Amino acid sequence: MSSARATWLLLASLLACRPEQPAQAPTGEPAPASDGSRAAWRDPPPVELERLRGHLAFLADDAQEGRPPGTAADQRVAEHIEQAFRQLGLQPGFGDSYRQSFEFTDGVALRAGEQSVLQLGGRPVAHTLVPFSAASAAPVGARVVYVGHGIPGDSPDSGDYAKLLDKVKGAIVVARSGAPADPHLDPAKTRVQSKVIAARDRGAVGFILWEPDATVPYPNHGEANDLQLPALAVSAAGTPDLLKAFGKKGPVTAADPHGGLKPGAVAKGSLHSPVERVTATTANVAGLLKGTGRKRIVLGAHMDHLGRGSSSSLAPGVDAIHNGADDNASGVAALLGVAAALAQLPPEARPFDLQFVAFAAEEMGLLGSKRVVESLSPEARKDIVAMLNFDMVGRVRDNTVVVVGTGTSSAWPGLLDRAKVDPRDAARTLVVKPSEDGFGASDQASYYAADIPVLHFFSGAHDDYHRPSDDFDKINLEGAAAIADLSVRLVALMLREQPVLDFKKVAATAPRGGGFRVSLGTVPDYAANADGMKLSGVRPQSPAEAAGLKAGDVIVKIGKREIHNIDDYMACFGELQPGVAVPVVVEREGAKVELTITPAAPTRR
Repeated sequence: MSSARATWLLLASLLACRPEQPAQAPTGEPAPASDGSRAAWRDPPPVELERLRGHLAFLADDAQEGRPPGTAADQRVAEHIEQAFRQLGLQPGFGDSYRQSFEFTDGVALRAGEQSVLQLGGRPVAHTLVPFSAASAAPVGARVVYVGHGIPGDSPDSGDYAKLLDKVKGAIVVARSGAPADPHLDPAKTRVQSKVIAARDRGAVGFILWEPDATVPYPNHGEANDLQLPALAVSAAGTPDLLKAFGKKGPVTAADPHGGLKPGAVAKGSLHSPVERVTATTANVAGLLKGTGRKRIVLGAHMDHLGRGSSSSLAPGVDAIHNGADDNASGVAALLGVAAALAQLPPEARPFDLQFVAFAAEEMGLLGSKRVVESLSPEARKDIVAMLNFDMVGRVRDNTVVVVGTGTSSAWPGLLDRAKVDPRDAARTLVVKPSEDGFGASDQASYYAADIPVLHFFSGAHDDYHRPSDDFDKINLEGAAAIADLSVRLVALMLREQPVLDFKKVAATAPRGGGFRVSLGTVPDYAANADGMKLSGVRPQSPAEAAGLKAGDVIVKIGKREIHNIDDYMACFGELQPGVAVPVVVEREGAKVELTITPAAPTRR
C-alpha cells in the first residue's frame, strides 16, 4: 500500500467516524431538543455522501482482507462499526453491550500431532484437506478406482457408476472435479458433497477429489459437515503423481479433461484424514437510538465477506482478496449513514426505538441474523414493527432500486410510494422495482421467518458478485446515498405516522428451472445445530406446506435416505421425481412425525 493511499484511508476513516454536532449528552442519548427546534428536526437531514465514502473506503480496502468472520480483520471491522455507533451517540444495541458474540464452524484442521497421508502406487501425493471429510483413525488402504466425474445416475448402477459397483465397493474413489458441459445435468448431483455421498452410498471407503486445474487448495471454510467418508483433495501439484499411479502421463487438456484416465481404472493406495472441526468466534454489532415507546424498527446490513475466497466464490481457484465493496461494504456504509441522519432526530420525534445491526457471518448462511432473532423473547419479537435490510446497494443502474419483501405487509406499497420521492431533488427520486417475497439469500429472511414485516434494498446483480473484482472503484456512491435517503424518508414517515403494519405470508411463486428437477418449498435453517435439516419455514402454497411441514421441524428422512445435514438433504433433490409422493420423517417437539410430500416440477425459463 502506498503512503498516499494510507493517508487517504486515515482521513476517510476519521471523517466517517467524526462526532455529530452538537455533542451528545454523556449518557449516549442525543441531546434533548426544545419545543421550538423539535419541528425543525422532525424531518431528518439527507445522508452525507462523504460519510458513506469514508466507511466504504475503510471496509472495502485490502487491509481488511475480505472481512472473513472469526479473524483479526473481522475484529477490526467490528471495532470500526462500534466506534461509529459510539460517535453518533447510539447506546449499546444488545443490552449493555454493542456486541453479541457467537461461535461457528469454520472448516477442519488436523488433530494435534497428526499428519494426513495420501499414497498412490507406493508414492506420496501432494494433497490438501477438505471440510466435508470424516475423521479417520488410521490410514485406509484399498484399491483406488477412478469414476470419472463421479456423478450418480437415477439408480445405483448408472451415471458415472455404470458397471462399476463391484469395483467401487470397499475402494477409495477418485472423482474429477466439475461436470461435463451438459445443461440437463441436475446441480444437486454435480455438487462435490453429492459426489462424496454417492461414493459412500455405493460402499466406498475413501474419497479423493481430483482438481487438476486448481493451483490453490480446495476452500476449507465455513460449515464442515461430516459426510462419513475420509476424503482429501489433489490439485495441479499432485496431478502428475496421481496419473502415474494409474500408468498415465496426461496431459490434462480441454479435449481430454481426464488426462487419459478411463472410468474403472484401478490403482493401489492409502488415505488418512485425521481431522477435527474448527470452532471460531465472531460477533454481531448493534447500536440503539432510544425512542419514547417499547416498539422498535430494526435496520441491518451484513459486514462479512469471503476473505481470499471460499466455496461461495465465483472465481474458483483464485487466491485473491475478495473486498466485497458492493457485497456488502455498501450496505454497512448505508446503514451507518442512515444511523447518522436519524440520530439527529430528538427522542421526542422517535416513538419507536431504532436498532442498527451489523450482522456477522451472513455469507455462511445468515448466521448472525439468525443468532439475533433466536435470542429474542416472544414478546421482543412482537415489539418489532419492521426490519429493513441493506445488502448490495452500491451498483444502482437506471436510477432503479429493487425492494424485496413488499408483500410482507399490506402497508409497504403505499409507504414506499410516498417515501421514494426526493423532495430536495426530483432527479434523485428512485424507481422502485418491488418483489413481494420476504425470503431470500440475505438477513431479512431471518426476521421474515419470525413473522416480522421486512424490506431488503438491493441495487441489482452484476458480474463482479463474489469475485475479487467487486472493488471500491466500481461503486455508484451517489446511487447508494439515494437508497439510504429513501430509507431515511421511509423510517421518518413511519415515526411520524406510526402506521400499524400487518404481517403477510407471501405465497410461493411458480418455481423456475435453475437445473433442479424438483421444488419442495422448504426454507432450511443453515445456522441450526441439529442432526437433520431444520426448517426456518415453509413457503405458502408449496409442496412442503401441503405435506404439513412447519417451521422448527427437523427433517431426518426423505424416502429411503437418512438426513443428517444440508448435504444429505441436497442429495435428495437429485433422487426425487416431480409428482411422485415420498414419505418424509421429521422430529417435532421431541416426537417423530411421518408425513408424505409430493415434489413439484420446476418450470423452465
